[in-house]
Amino acid sequence: MTSPVSKAAAAAAGFLLATAAWSQGVTPRTVVLGQSAPLSGALQFHGKEIRSGALACLRKLNDAGGVHGRRIELATLDDAGDAQRTLANTRRFIDEFKVFALFGYADAGITRELLALVQQARAPLFAPLSGAALARQPGRSVYTVRAGRADEIEQVIGHYAQLGLKRFALLRSDDDAGAEFLAAARVALARRGLAAPADAPLKGGAGGIASLVQEAFVADPDVVVLALPQPPAADLVQALKRTGRSAQIVALSPADPEQLARALGAGGAGVALSQVVPPLAQVSLPVVAEYRAAIEAETGRKAYSLASFEACIAAKVFAEALRRVGPGLTRDGLLLALNAMSYHDVGGYVVGFSRSNRQGSARNYLLALTREGKLLH
Repeated sequence: MTSPVSKAAAAAAGFLLATAAWSQGVTPRTVVLGQSAPLSGALQFHGKEIRSGALACLRKLNDAGGVHGRRIELATLDDAGDAQRTLANTRRFIDEFKVFALFGYADAGITRELLALVQQARAPLFAPLSGAALARQPGRSVYTVRAGRADEIEQVIGHYAQLGLKRFALLRSDDDAGAEFLAAARVALARRGLAAPADAPLKGGAGGIASLVQEAFVADPDVVVLALPQPPAADLVQALKRTGRSAQIVALSPADPEQLARALGAGGAGVALSQVVPPLAQVSLPVVAEYRAAIEAETGRKAYSLASFEACIAAKVFAEALRRVGPGLTRDGLLLALNAMSYHDVGGYVVGFSRSNRQGSARNYLLALTREGKLLH
């Protein structure tokens, strides 16, 4: 029996082959984007949400006539969260299917090998959902929309330092992402004349959580910052709160604040959460209201998530760049349009690019969990 993922991959391949005869994925009626995402495996929820959010907002745009009469088509190939499969999918997009641009890749696929391939092919990679510094190196045809890891931890430390809190502990993943958060935290604290954070990387083994909690409080911190995914972020927060210590707990965006809030419920009261897109409940912002309506139309449910919201924002920014290029769409024209997009308000979420800045926004949002288990912004 053919799985839904296999059917989706086959449909994507058929569509791409049908348009490959056109230069760089552009026809008079369509522009084709290629996306490698985890549609299976441990990261499949995240991958499917990224795709769903992009499709929801692109469908609304396409139903209104597209951009300069062209529909934006998104073709996705499954990589199961594997970097080598991401690389292979990207080669197919570039060499076989000849897509116009690459779009909305998940964080797990952003590697040096991928970026070297993209650079060699001069294929734009737009809006990888990653905070990695690797995706923000100058001189590449890679454009990010969201804040980076360094931006996020800088703003969190700045907020609490301004309140007079001076001692920080960082509980992080024992990998490149965790090391990047640690380096950024040290820079942010040194800038303010404060001591480096107590560093507690989560290692394997049954005693990992208990050991991490013990390490977190060695230096008697005022603020405990979590740079970990969910799970194990919820288990760690619960363990920290059971100690009865008064330190402020802050979970960064890798924990996915919406998922973490659901996992903690009222037991997470007082925990602060950082995210790189506006709060999903802030419907006074047009971009939030438009996203929610688009997701409901696409899925028939109020199936909101931060990943799909981020992808929706990225789709809207990309569409604006195409609009600015004009009818004669080329890759070079897209890069010029993005470099000239110094200010664009996406319904309450502002982005800006330039020749020297290929990251649209550096903003993050700090929320808190209430006694009712709700997110307060």
